[in-house]
Amino acid sequence: MKSTKYLIIGNGIAGLSAAKEIRKNDIEGSITMVSSEPYLTYYRVRLTEYLYKEYNDEEILVNKEDWYEENNIEVLLSKIVEELDTNNNKIKLDDGTEIEYEKLLIATGSRPFIPPVAGKFKKGVLALRTLRDLEYINDYFSTKENITVIGGGLLGLEAAWSLKQLGKKVNIVEFAPYLLPRQLDEELSRKLEEKLINEGFNLYLNAAAEEILGENVANGIKLNNGTEFETDAVLFSVGVRPNLDLIRDTEIKFNKGILVDSNLKTNIDNIYAAGDVIEVDGKTIGLWTSSNQQGKIAGRNMSGGTLEYREPRPYASLNLGNIKLFSMGNINEYDFIYEYIDGEIYHKLFVTNDKLTAAILFGDTKDMGKVKTGIENGIDIEEYLEDKLYYKKI
Repeated sequence: MKSTKYLIIGNGIAGLSAAKEIRKNDIEGSITMVSSEPYLTYYRVRLTEYLYKEYNDEEILVNKEDWYEENNIEVLLSKIVEELDTNNNKIKLDDGTEIEYEKLLIATGSRPFIPPVAGKFKKGVLALRTLRDLEYINDYFSTKENITVIGGGLLGLEAAWSLKQLGKKVNIVEFAPYLLPRQLDEELSRKLEEKLINEGFNLYLNAAAEEILGENVANGIKLNNGTEFETDAVLFSVGVRPNLDLIRDTEIKFNKGILVDSNLKTNIDNIYAAGDVIEVDGKTIGLWTSSNQQGKIAGRNMSGGTLEYREPRPYASLNLGNIKLFSMGNINEYDFIYEYIDGEIYHKLFVTNDKLTAAILFGDTKDMGKVKTGIENGIDIEEYLEDKLYYKKI
């Protein structure tokens, strides 16, 4: 039986950042990472970009193989953890190998959510989450002309944009009455909608897929409003769900995700969890930046620290050619708004109790660093606007 001091299941960004932090604090302790994927940790957030761009290992891997060797981190790829025995502190892999651990981090990530749509198991109905998915999708789409993206969120729009760069005809189906309702108010969302239509996208808003049409292969979609149209393939981008299969038969507590305390420790003393698989304050987050931060905190605490995780304010940015936007904070709760308009540039600052609490930058995002700092620090709006007299209160 193998043994290791620190065992990490999963090698997404949460697992990797945990391994880095552990190694900073414990130079000698053995670290073993186990991944069901055949690749070292890669930039998952760039997968939509690689739908149309060429890529190589240098670009897509966060760290090359020699980095793991230099830091004495063992990585077991293409291995599935079949059993987790929390009472005896060990796991069993699909090849029969058993590994004992002193401290365990569960960073098994998430999988794409595909809603219960009739015909969703037909060939040509796909979702992009892994590098293996990307390779299959690129191959499948290479002979297709008309592709439908279900989900008009940030990732869905990025994927749709990438497919447009390949010269495809692209349809976007979005359940909400307008695009990005958490990031944009309706006025600016309509500006985004107009720009996308001008770029040649077909938008179906306030709609959901009811059925994927076709005998065995997807060749069309029926929406819940009765609309039907032809399509050669369907790409779902409607969110993710935590990968909980490993812990379902253990004593580890979970709800939508694995339940952790502020130190990212589970209800079992030597077991931590981080990344897409966890639930924090009743929410699963599913963001690269959050997973990176959680991995660092879990890694520090596994190796003797006592850091606490505090959920950061959400922010989002989108760059699709000349379409640029940045949004941060809760844009639905505010006392009043300051606005700046110059041609195709629209900025809105949302103010609560005279503090900057949210913002949307549309068309020009160069102020996003200042906005981010201002919101995080709860800056007084008068102080923020000292050199920005061109903003008008509305």
